[in-house]
Amino acid sequence: MNLSNFLSKLFQRTVVFAIVTITVIFTTISQPAFAITAVDFNKQIDEVAQSSLFQEGKACEKLDTLWSAIYASKESADNLVTFQKDQITAFLAGTTKNFWKSFLDSPEIKPENYVRLTHRHGVFAQARLVIEPEFQKRYTGILKKGSDCVLVRLSSAVSPATSWNRFTPGFAGKFFIDGKQSSENLIVQHSIPGQGNNINYYEYPLSNKLKFPENEPAGFAAFSRFFNTIQDYHKNETNLKMVDPRELSIEHLASINVNGKKVDNPKSPRFIFLVSPEGRAFSKEQHDFRQDFLALNQGIPTDDKGQIKKGKGVRIFDVYVADKFTDNPKAEAQRIGYFESKSHFAVSDRADLRVSFRHSITPRETQDYPGEYPKSLFNDESFTAECSTFGASLADMQPNPQDPSGNTSVFFQNYLKRGCKL
Repeated sequence: MNLSNFLSKLFQRTVVFAIVTITVIFTTISQPAFAITAVDFNKQIDEVAQSSLFQEGKACEKLDTLWSAIYASKESADNLVTFQKDQITAFLAGTTKNFWKSFLDSPEIKPENYVRLTHRHGVFAQARLVIEPEFQKRYTGILKKGSDCVLVRLSSAVSPATSWNRFTPGFAGKFFIDGKQSSENLIVQHSIPGQGNNINYYEYPLSNKLKFPENEPAGFAAFSRFFNTIQDYHKNETNLKMVDPRELSIEHLASINVNGKKVDNPKSPRFIFLVSPEGRAFSKEQHDFRQDFLALNQGIPTDDKGQIKKGKGVRIFDVYVADKFTDNPKAEAQRIGYFESKSHFAVSDRADLRVSFRHSITPRETQDYPGEYPKSLFNDESFTAECSTFGASLADMQPNPQDPSGNTSVFFQNYLKRGCKL
């Protein structure tokens, strides 16, 4: 082989090696960066769920124990897991009992095979609820003096990967309680249809009363499924009258103290509103809302657990309350305190799938609200009429074969009547 051929082959091999190397590097950096593997995370969070410290410890010990698994699985800010499509078929399938139990029977940690129906992606943080001194005698329980032992999650009910026109900010707070008592949870949202393609998480106040304006049909069919499933479940499984899933209770937060002691005569407002801190707003343009919260970490030092010094956290929300619902809480409700972060914000797709926040439905007769869809329109016909839009098959609508009752869902029967695809 002459020198010219040798140099030519050497150059070709060098180029191939460089291409392979660059490809490997690019593939590696383009994948989400995890601190631990999925297997290790599931093992760790299962150990957390079974530990005596998490089941019977002090409130903040429980928070720290769960946070250790979440923070260990946090993703790199510049390499997050991409948004996933919502589990539409899971939302459709099964009997009302199986469907509603996924909301009602909600352990702190869901099993590994759990499918999250809504709020698929979020951002976690440790937080405290601070009640201003002048309001510490107005209400009882957690709403009296607040709590330093809160896990919060900021999310969107509809995954942006499903629709960038359905951004639906929601907030969940898990208030840990001393001893064997499970956590008490707060869930708030502004509306059911969302705020269109406006991705500013802080655009509107969030409340335990979820609005559903008449002129915003997005999500109407899916909410009809949710609404009627609740009614059917309570009719057959409890003695409660029709309940309103558009209003989530906060009375439980006034009924217990952080130390686990029950309150004899709880005092609670009917409505709670979480309002953007003064001057806080994110971009309305299409982007990953999770990055907005991660950006708030900048300039705030933490320890190796992601925790920050007391008083150095980020104001997450101002807290307002009222006994009458309002669209303008800053003017028509009373500010009693605020949520403040105790840690950096962290994104963990694996924790998104395992950490659960229990809904607290108000056992109150369903009512019609001015300017909103009347309750008579939330029915199974509204739901099944949209089956082609969901793209579900007949098999998706069948009851869970493990359901011991063997009953066929009313939604499945109506699905057949509407002539939806097999």
